Formats: sequence, structure tokens, C-alpha cells
Amino acid sequence: MLPKHNKIKEMLLSRSIDGAIVSSPENFHYAAGFAGHQHTVSRQPGFTLAVLGADAAAPSYAVTMDFEVPAFQEKNSPFIIKKYDTWVGVKQWEEIAEGVLYPDPSAMESSMDVLLRTVGELGLSNKTLGVELSYLPADYYQALKNKLPEAAFVDISELFVYARSVKTQEEIQMFRSLCRVADDAFTEVSKIVSVGVSEREMSECFKRNVIASGICAPSAWSMFSTGSNGARLGLPENREIARGDVVKFDGGVNAAFDFYTTDTSRGWVMEGADTELLKLKDRLYEAQRRMIGAAKPGMPMCELFDIGFSYVKQAYPAYRRGHLGHSISMGPATAEAPYINPTEARVLEPGMVLAIEVPCYILGVGGFNIEDMVLITENGSEILTPRTPHYL
Repeated sequence: MLPKHNKIKEMLLSRSIDGAIVSSPENFHYAAGFAGHQHTVSRQPGFTLAVLGADAAAPSYAVTMDFEVPAFQEKNSPFIIKKYDTWVGVKQWEEIAEGVLYPDPSAMESSMDVLLRTVGELGLSNKTLGVELSYLPADYYQALKNKLPEAAFVDISELFVYARSVKTQEEIQMFRSLCRVADDAFTEVSKIVSVGVSEREMSECFKRNVIASGICAPSAWSMFSTGSNGARLGLPENREIARGDVVKFDGGVNAAFDFYTTDTSRGWVMEGADTELLKLKDRLYEAQRRMIGAAKPGMPMCELFDIGFSYVKQAYPAYRRGHLGHSISMGPATAEAPYINPTEARVLEPGMVLAIEVPCYILGVGGFNIEDMVLITENGSEILTPRTPHYL
């Protein structure tokens, strides 16, 4: 992926923030365009990080462990790559092949050492620094404050969420690919749904088809449920679809080291169900279609919420729901701001990718969630998950 550090720099500057320490794996990837392996799998702060100055002319730095430096350098990134010393004990080839002995360094440089030196080189030691408080552990944040006593720290967690809510063309193509895989896999699941099929069988069908694509992996949280199981979150079980059940799935795929993720849901009503369930399903589906049909640039999200919510509420006065969709970009979270809720005044913009959903959960009966991935275009919207049937 292309680095987006310049977009972050512009946002820092507009908020009078002098620089930033980018610590989470997903936001490091967003800024730099690539990820560190050990950082990603461990999610430990400091394993890899970026240091940015808000000044467009200031260099951007990536700090990582010594044995990952060659992989970072191969990215031909605009970032200046800095290393710190690790327990791995990286050696030069001639030390192994020819027995050459180089003296060990007199002192090991830690990630924090290199970070502090880089902050100083950028002239940020006594300036306003953005950090991700939604990611950093309290002890690491306290260490930063102790090491940089003259810096003023501000939380930029929401800045990244805001930046990620409007996608570049490259990101949009990524979502098209991911959604196509998810959509095709969910469609294959729909072909086997019948009385006697287990939740586990549906889940395995989905996983098998996603993995066969070769470009992504099924989300670990993807759930397939039957009957009353649909009213709660849980792993697929051996429970089988019964006559009259609602079969609900809610899941997606992950782009692995690119972090991007999807979110789609359906509620299929099986033969023999109470007719009221069929009416409810129709109402929820129609509400979602009205929302998607109305979505266009310039519309406040609270108005989009009202279109779907009021339509369901007219038929079912007891209906309650905090939001009817959300932005989506990079994991580990799936749903992220802005949310389509009654108080969100932010307007839709071209390039936003939203999961637009109209759910309803009924204890002891089950749940529906009518949800599609939707791209906001220049003059309307485009459904990115059109194949998976809403009705069997």
C-alpha cells in the first residue's frame, strides 16, 4: 500500500500538533504503507513505530528491530529506517562464513533510546506530540512522559480514525477485492442452508471458500447461528438448522498484514417460521434498502439513520437501536467511527466505506442483521456485497 504519512502530517498541522509518535501496528501500516511482522503479531508498543513532524519538509522516520531492517529497506519507502538492538543477535555474513570477529557494541540501544534520539533530531522534545492513547499501555505512556518532560502530549487516536474513514482509490480497490471474496463465500454458504445443516458446517463452508481465494483470511469472529443462538455472539456449534428457524450470519474477511477488514450479515427465515418473523424480515430489509438508496455525499449521518429507524419504528413501536451502521477500515476493531446514529452530524463523503445495517434481536427467538458493505460514490452509493442473497 502507498504510505499516507503526508495525510497525517496535514491533519497534525491543522490541529496545531507539532509531531506524532505512531505506535499501533495498524496505524503504523496506514502511515508507512507496510507493517512489521513482530510488531503485528505481538502488538507490543515500541517493537516498531513511526515518528512524524507536522512540517511537510520534515523527514519521516520508522524505528524497528535490527533483524527487520533489511525487509523495511526493500520497501523503497520515503521513511528513513532506524534500527535498535534486540536479543536476536544479528550477525554479518562474514562473521558466520569466514569467522571474522567484530567487537560487540559497548551498549545496546533500545527502541526507547532510538525514539528519544529521533524526537530530538526533529526538534520535538519540547513541543506538542500526538500519541495513540487508545493503544498505548499506561506504563509505556508514563515512560514517555518521564523521558520527555518538556513535551505536551495529546491523544491522536481519533485523528487516525477520522483519516481512515475516507479511502484512497488504492484502498477502495482493496475493499472491492475483499468484499468480492466475502460475497462469493457467503453465497456458497447460502446454497447449503437447509434443515439439518449445522452451524459448524456453514462456518467451514465459508472458511474453505475464503481461503481458496488466496488473497485474504476469514475473520476469526465470523459467526453462523441458528434459532435462539442468533440473539447472542458465539462460536459456531454443532447445533443444526430446524424448521422455522432464523439462520443468521455476521462476519467477514481480513487482509492479513494489510489489516483491512469487512463486515456483512444476513438473516434467512426457514420454512415453517411464524409469519410475523417473515414480516419483520421484510421490514428490516426494506429499511436498509431505503437507507442505501438515499445515501449520497452531503447527507448527514443522523438523517440516514432516521430513514431506516423511522421506517422500522412505524411498524414496530418497540424497536430500539443505537446505530444503523458504521465506518470500517482496519482491524483489530471492525466497527469504528463515524457511526450512523441519531446524533452524528458528519456528512457522507465520496470514498467512505460503510457497513449499513438494520438489525433486530429477540431473546429466545433469534436475531436478524441485514448488513452490506457500501461505498459512497460521487453521486450516490454502490453496494460492494451484492451477490449474497437476502432471501433463499
